[in-house]
Amino acid sequence: MSAKRHAETVMVRGEHAPRGEEGEKLLVNGERMAMRLWEREEAGAKKPEHANSYEYVAYVIEGALRVTIEGRSFEVRRGDSYCVPPETKYSLEVLEEATVVEATSPPDRGANTVAE
Repeated sequence: MSAKRHAETVMVRGEHAPRGEEGEKLLVNGERMAMRLWEREEAGAKKPEHANSYEYVAYVIEGALRVTIEGRSFEVRRGDSYCVPPETKYSLEVLEEATVVEATSPPDRGANTVAE
């Protein structure tokens, strides 16, 4: 039986990961989730309030951010994680140069499927 799967599901080597529109590394992309890496985001950088159709979870590898989700603000630092539900207004500000890994579900990049 032939199954469809995402071409990137098995593995993406970091040094070969493509970059997204905002400079993030686009890591593995599965059928129901995807990963991306924001490296050395500059202190003072901001993302204005907005909402996405997908849910995402994030883990702070280095640095610090202020995240505001539906009007509730909190600071996240190295080792902390947070979740933004789908269709939820949020914003963020980089407080200290930060590296953050995120997983989105469903994938925020559209399908890249191949038949096996």
